[in-house]
Amino acid sequence: MSDTIELMHFRLKQGVTSTDWLKANEKINDWVARQPGFRFRSVSETGDGEWIDMVYWESMDAAKVAGEQFGPELKAACEQFIDMSSFSMSRSQAHVMQRG
Repeated sequence: MSDTIELMHFRLKQGVTSTDWLKANEKINDWVARQPGFRFRSVSETGDGEWIDMVYWESMDAAKVAGEQFGPELKAACEQFIDMSSFSMSRSQAHVMQRG
């Protein structure tokens, strides 16, 4: 097995601030941290307002199971802030090139 990266790109809805989104992420962070196979999560914002949400899982299976368990309450919380027409997600195998 090798790590899997789950990568999401999106923009926030008009009128939603970065502070709003980061506050809403507290609930998501708590949930993700409890999922089997979770390794690491980060969110970042580009200079033109695109957000990148990156989650490392111990395997593709762990990522898929977590995705299936991401329930309606959490989805609704995300959709309140995210412009879903801008949302894209991919999963890929991670190849570790160097560790610090």
